[in-house]
Amino acid sequence: MTTSVTITLVAGGITFVNEWYQTKNIDWKVPLATAILAVGMQVFAELDNGAATALSVLVLMGAATTQFNGKSALDTVLALAGNTKTSAPKGSVSKISNQGNPNG
Repeated sequence: MTTSVTITLVAGGITFVNEWYQTKNIDWKVPLATAILAVGMQVFAELDNGAATALSVLVLMGAATTQFNGKSALDTVLALAGNTKTSAPKGSVSKISNQGNPNG
């Protein structure tokens, strides 16, 4: 099994679990499509392993960030981790940004 196949299987697993977590239903089309894509990646890797790996990385990035049913897999993981805010509230000033400022 090549690296591109492994990455493709991880992407399919992420998509499957995210769909299952959000809808509480198992969609067997996702593992079937993942298996078909993994076979295709194996064939592609025999022709050009570097290109197959690059394509599988793009597939993984798409699986992690594409929104299905309102949330991407990355959104789901961040929500489970309780990390819903990624920036300071509007109008707040961090003490770090005022370092070196004689007026701050």
